[in-house]
Amino acid sequence: MFKFLLILAIVVWVLYKVGTFFFRAGAISQQMRNQGQRKRTRGKDGKIKGGDYVDYEEV
Repeated sequence: MFKFLLILAIVVWVLYKVGTFFFRAGAISQQMRNQGQRKRTRGKDGKIKGGDYVDYEEV
């Protein structure tokens, strides 16, 4: 019985570590995608023109 609980605990720990890895990779990917979209929406000189949408994070 002790071996079963030990193996179960190890499996749960490994799944937790793998899950956090994929979660962080997805969050970083989404952040990079958002930065790319922000760069495309700005003007050529990098300044925000009057009347353009401003993200809350940039304020």
